[in-house]
Amino acid sequence: MSEGTGRRPVIGIITNLEAAAHYQFPGYPRITINEDYPRSVAAAGGVPFLMAPSPDLSVLPAQLDALDGLILAGGADVDPQRYGQDPLIGCGPVDPVRDAYELEALRLAGDSGLPVFAICRGMQLVNVFFGGTLVQDLRYAGTTQQHSSTGNPALGVHAIDVEPDTFLAEALAEARAGEGRPASALVNSYHHQVIDRLGEGLRVCARARDGVIEALDCPGDRMDLTAVEWHPEMMSREDALAQALFTRFVRHTTAK
Repeated sequence: MSEGTGRRPVIGIITNLEAAAHYQFPGYPRITINEDYPRSVAAAGGVPFLMAPSPDLSVLPAQLDALDGLILAGGADVDPQRYGQDPLIGCGPVDPVRDAYELEALRLAGDSGLPVFAICRGMQLVNVFFGGTLVQDLRYAGTTQQHSSTGNPALGVHAIDVEPDTFLAEALAEARAGEGRPASALVNSYHHQVIDRLGEGLRVCARARDGVIEALDCPGDRMDLTAVEWHPEMMSREDALAQALFTRFVRHTTAK
């Protein structure tokens, strides 16, 4: 941990494991992650540390021991069998290796008190970890709001309403210093699955106007967790709230 050492906090970011269709060797497994994740962590004062999902879960304790914080990034759909369902039409490709790796990382993070920041798929996986379920595709969610945008990812496309006295309310107030306590924000949106039954012990911190859950945390001492459904890393070059989420997380890990 970084407290008292004078060094920058080390923030693990779990990557994708993909069979690249357009690589020199089609189908060859490769590690991928959007550059926005490590850039946002570095801009917040942290040291990004990329972690490749592995079927060998025995490596995780040593990996997490080297970290001050952990980010669960976006990616493939969580396997519906993880929450007791068969896949429905609209459910996308799944990655059992990554599911198992991240679920074990969450278990170990909870045991050790390692702070976790979960984004998009990451928030969905967190909900499953805590016993919740997902709506496998927006067609089953009973909403006509656009949550799977095709526009510029740096721009917000829909509003969220933020609950008071939450990590998100604090980050929003910090990003908009001098504006009192703003209760809403504009976010981007690139997901086709949403939270259905909320996991045990989780608290909703924000919703879209159609009721879709957009942010979570975990009050109490079970896990040091914050989570958002949108992609702040894609907005963080220009959007103050997006970068404030990373800055707040890195600062929080330093304080730990």
